[in-house]
Amino acid sequence: MRSLRFALLIVLALLPLPLSAQAAPAPLQLTLQRRNASGAPQHTSEAWDPTRTALIVCDMWDLHTCKNAMAREAEMAPRLDAVLQKARAQGVLVIHAPSSCMAAYEGTPARERARNAPASLQLPAKINEWCRQIPAELGVIYPIDQADGGNDDAPEVRAAWTKEMEAKRLNPRAPWTRQIDLLTIDQEKDAISDSGTEIWNLLDARGIDNVILAGVHVNMCVSGRPFGLRQMTKNGKNAVLLRDLTDAMYNPDSWPFVSHARGTGLFIEYLEKRICATITSDQILGDRAPFAFSEATAGPKRSRILLLGDSTTAATFPRLLAPDEPQLEDTIRILLALAPERHRSDVINLGLSGETVWSLLQSGRYDKEVASQPDADFIFIRYGINDRAKRENFSKNFPKDLEKLITRLREDHPNAQLIPTSVIPFSSDEASTEINGLIRQVASEQNLPYFELYPAYAEALKAGPNLLNYRRYTLDKIPADLQPLATPYVFPGAEPAVIVLDSRLDALFGHLPGWYGDRHPNLAGYQVIARETARYLAPLLAKTE
Repeated sequence: MRSLRFALLIVLALLPLPLSAQAAPAPLQLTLQRRNASGAPQHTSEAWDPTRTALIVCDMWDLHTCKNAMAREAEMAPRLDAVLQKARAQGVLVIHAPSSCMAAYEGTPARERARNAPASLQLPAKINEWCRQIPAELGVIYPIDQADGGNDDAPEVRAAWTKEMEAKRLNPRAPWTRQIDLLTIDQEKDAISDSGTEIWNLLDARGIDNVILAGVHVNMCVSGRPFGLRQMTKNGKNAVLLRDLTDAMYNPDSWPFVSHARGTGLFIEYLEKRICATITSDQILGDRAPFAFSEATAGPKRSRILLLGDSTTAATFPRLLAPDEPQLEDTIRILLALAPERHRSDVINLGLSGETVWSLLQSGRYDKEVASQPDADFIFIRYGINDRAKRENFSKNFPKDLEKLITRLREDHPNAQLIPTSVIPFSSDEASTEINGLIRQVASEQNLPYFELYPAYAEALKAGPNLLNYRRYTLDKIPADLQPLATPYVFPGAEPAVIVLDSRLDALFGHLPGWYGDRHPNLAGYQVIARETARYLAPLLAKTE
């Protein structure tokens, strides 16, 4: 009897445990990235139950209207497949959603799994419709112009590809027939659907609250489809984008004339502010190496332009108060793209408020942020205002500091054209004349061109002496009875100040002594600087392209 009981215990031990007794799957440890109103990234850590999580693969088609888009899709597909395999093994439901391709999967277990999911009793209204905007997106600047469809193929490539598709009896406007073969479909576990209703039914039936979207294209299908990020977010799902495994339909010949990669990045930043959070594939794979597209799919070469300078270059408060509007570097890039030669450029603003040439070199910032930059084609150097106020023996040391900076730049960016630039009207006429005279002297001695920005800015000021500067006024200087009117415009800190970019408070506070005293450029002032910089650069770029 004892031996029989012992044998029975062994048999019971070998039987699989009931689901309720099995160990719960390890949670997905994720770091979600969002952005605040000024665009700064913010991170939160969350642990997601894999069995309450779905990963939707959006429109990773076998063919596309854009050959460049197909090349980028094929490049990222192996990484995405690795994510699908890992997520699937952890218990995540993988849903393949190659829109308009369901005929290719009719009768397969994965397709039937989606079709036969129990009808949800809480089906959201309009879940089968595209969603092109949610309330958080109202009244904001959309980051990229996609009105042309975003096809970034060269015209001749596009024409040849259209003829090839027509020869194969495919619709050039919608040639896709199925999902790309580089992605594995597990017929025993996955689901296939392009229906908002079917996918919602799947999620509801399985108690899935967390949804990850990957695939293409983030500014169109990934965000807008019936199963896309906007629908998921507005209907209460905890939705995130897998931001390194997506792409955008964006043509760099359209506004804001950035590279294709940057255009994708701009929309992702917009999405993080307005729609939902994002994660990266390394958080699932555990390899600490997010995916990045190669140079092979980067598109045509672009000129690199660096801007070095103090606060009149950095534009600290315009960035804080108008983060969605084009800044100095954006306006330069756009103006160059609108020139007859259609110059492609990336303009990188490395300005820093309060900086001198001496502090740039001695603080270590030069080595960290300037020397480490990829090789530049043009570098604008605009210092002098802080140098005159802070550098001892200015007239002697400032030229030496400039010479040292030029020497370093020649070593670290040997192919760059260095362009010493005059200051703008900021200090007194006497101070500006002294500063610009020393810059011109160094430029001549170093056999460099000298960009005289001062006269054009001074001419623009004739339209109104305060049209180009923002207002910054410490709160304690405002009479107590007027301070409540200033409340919405106060920047806190050790010395709270009222800061606005324009004349909106002039009628209330314009009579106060020193109200117009801050001469830092506002957005209009930076447009003048950008216009003159683009005018100066355009003929130089024409010689090098």
